Amino acid sequence: MVYDCIVLGVGGVGSFAFLSAVEKGWKTLGIDRFGSAHDKGSSHGRTRFIRTAYFEHPNYVPLARQAWDRWLKLQKKTDVKLIQKTGLLQVGNPDGEVIRGVLKSAAEHDIEIQQWTPAEAMNRLPAFKLGNDVACIYEDQAGMLFIENCVASAIKMSIDQGGQFKTDTTISGISVEPSGTVVLRSDSEDFRCERLIVCAGSWSSDFIGDLGIEIGVVRKQQHWFQLDRVDTKFENGFPGFLIEDQVGCFYGFPEVDYLGMKIAEHSGGNAVANPLEPGRACDDAELSRVEQFMDRSINFTRRRLVHHSVCMYSMSRDGHFIVNRHPDSDRIVFAAGLSGHGYKFAPVLGDRLVGMLEGEENKLFDFLKMDNRKLAN
Repeated sequence: MVYDCIVLGVGGVGSFAFLSAVEKGWKTLGIDRFGSAHDKGSSHGRTRFIRTAYFEHPNYVPLARQAWDRWLKLQKKTDVKLIQKTGLLQVGNPDGEVIRGVLKSAAEHDIEIQQWTPAEAMNRLPAFKLGNDVACIYEDQAGMLFIENCVASAIKMSIDQGGQFKTDTTISGISVEPSGTVVLRSDSEDFRCERLIVCAGSWSSDFIGDLGIEIGVVRKQQHWFQLDRVDTKFENGFPGFLIEDQVGCFYGFPEVDYLGMKIAEHSGGNAVANPLEPGRACDDAELSRVEQFMDRSINFTRRRLVHHSVCMYSMSRDGHFIVNRHPDSDRIVFAAGLSGHGYKFAPVLGDRLVGMLEGEENKLFDFLKMDNRKLAN
């Protein structure tokens, strides 16, 4: 059988590329090394942020707005909880990357934000303890995505509309026949298609490593704490937060269930040589960094670590996304190097990848001014 399209890697972006291809009416196969909404890659851990005043670069803002609209429509269509608006407090040095970036994006795209003094922030949100020399920005148009729900819903919608989904399958190689048909090889069988979308996450280098694209994989540890205060619960109006201090950049979500508050470090991370073995046990050094951050920035008397999980960031050289056609075949497109901030854009990126296979211009390069990413044909 020759499929109209195969999606290799049906995780964050891949699950929505799968859905977009199926909605085009293409006979589509999704292939995943593990399973549906699994915990072996990057797209798990219960929640992910979605925000609009994007500190990484103002040019992400139009994508973020498109993503908001797409997530809300998907939630209504699936009747599954995918997105929840919470607001976001961002704190840091006035001259730091986060604050400068948020202010620039807000100014260029007319995004409503509130600038608070540290005293105002702590008066509104007494759970925080902040220094007098930091800037505080509150953005209302921000929230959290329930990531396993999102991935599983995209896969279910794809299958319900006729897509085929194959799990526990490792692809060892990709080749293109003289006719243009793309062949994917596994230990048990070959798969053939007219179009291929590669969204392999931490395994991207296995398939595009020969193109000179640098992708590093780092281990990220997430923690859930129960604290001895009730005002950190979502129901009591507690927002998400992102705090850049002298040690690193840390983030947290309001308590939404019995696990408590999720807190982790966005900066740093230990390099992973083999994505199959990132180390799943709780790393005491990473836990200590997060606990020290909590001691610096959050008011509490008692805390209890309830749960932890490990995911991976696939890092590009400059922290921006890599989305392109393969130079050897315009029937192959890929997304890689989302660098720990890509999931919120998954529905939009999935649509863009399918559009590129239909001949649409890849406007992401001009959009993000990433001329260094253009590959020679």
